[in-house]
Amino acid sequence: MSQVTYYPNEVFTPTLPAKLTFVERAAVDDKLVRALQTPGKQIVVFGHSGAGKTTLINNKLEQIFEAHITTRCIAGMTFEQIVLNAFDQLSPYYKKDVQFEKSSGRKASLQSEYEIVKAGLELSSSEKESSTSSRMLPPQLTPQLLGALMGDAKACWLIEDFHKVGESEKVKLAQTMKVFMDVAASYPDLKVVAIGAVSTGREVVKYDQEMSGRVAEISVPLMANEELRLIIEKGASLLGLTFDPSVERQIVSLSNGLPAICHQLCLNVCFAMNVISTAMPGRAVGQADLDAAIKMYIDDASDTLKERYDRAVRNRRQGRFDNGRIIVKALCEFDQDGAAYGNLHKSIKRNNADYPAGNLTQYLKELQSPERGEVVGLDIASGKFYFSDPFIRAFCQAKLGVNPGQLRSTVWMKLISDIANMVEATVEANRKQEKQGSTKEGSE
Repeated sequence: MSQVTYYPNEVFTPTLPAKLTFVERAAVDDKLVRALQTPGKQIVVFGHSGAGKTTLINNKLEQIFEAHITTRCIAGMTFEQIVLNAFDQLSPYYKKDVQFEKSSGRKASLQSEYEIVKAGLELSSSEKESSTSSRMLPPQLTPQLLGALMGDAKACWLIEDFHKVGESEKVKLAQTMKVFMDVAASYPDLKVVAIGAVSTGREVVKYDQEMSGRVAEISVPLMANEELRLIIEKGASLLGLTFDPSVERQIVSLSNGLPAICHQLCLNVCFAMNVISTAMPGRAVGQADLDAAIKMYIDDASDTLKERYDRAVRNRRQGRFDNGRIIVKALCEFDQDGAAYGNLHKSIKRNNADYPAGNLTQYLKELQSPERGEVVGLDIASGKFYFSDPFIRAFCQAKLGVNPGQLRSTVWMKLISDIANMVEATVEANRKQEKQGSTKEGSE
């Protein structure tokens, strides 16, 4: 029997939902499946960026639903634009050539209403002088109609990165969820699944207290080491590779619970080894291949790492405490799992005896935001604050001169130093290249 051929970029997918290397996560899977199968229950999924939320949701939706519509949010997007995006994706379910007379009364009515809304949108678009003008939401396209159209199409509505939109838009989604709960009396499978890279479900969707029992808030935690190992082993099997146990352990440790980093490092290993497709079984992955993969990662991310560090420690206003630097330095003293609030505060007070808890609370929240480079994450399950990326952790440790005792005289201390040196060297090389380019343009 001929061997199935796989390609590295379909096995290891750092920026796309994993399929071939999907790893079941029992506790979260069970909770999500129960919510998806409960009529009228709407769902908010939250967790750190790169923790595998989209992969988990996509795989479970494909197992349970006939179809799902995905809307990807960007900063500044309005709820009206989100609704229009979903409506546009319903077109395959409501084609013009459908025979209305052969449909049920409810189906024919919905088809007619769909065509009315579509015609209104086309008319309003044609009346715009500029093609860049945003489309207006027609009055006929109510949350009730959108829910009925989606319910009739048996399509679940998946809204990704909803944390990026404004607070008022989050309230509008909550109101729409409430309407969908009522429409679910006619369409029991009707669902909205909103995903956000934040610490709580309420930061994704601002819904009323009275909705609490009807909205499932599902936290997707960081992956356990064994789950990360399964990603590596599944991918290695598909590509005919054998990872040295030491290399596997290092990738797991560097991933720090984030499958996105695990996928990227494994993909980089394939690039370093020039693995184009499934190889003969048993091709070995050694330390030199991992070193090359890490260098690729640093080369690609060096400017970003430097910028994130600068944002985190920047002192934006004159005050008594250099808050960002103090907190980041204290967090550097803990291992990759991070530290609980109390332990972190105790560590800070060793050098800043009167450091106020209020400052720590405020700046920990800031350090989780894009404005501060999102260098810190919060693991809801353990209550620990941790560095969101092991590479930014290594860079911060080197820049701030922190050498945790457990890392002295180990390969990890050398790795941390190497990462920081690579970041600085690559950033400096990029700056010189840009400077030479601008000088050359000026002379021309």
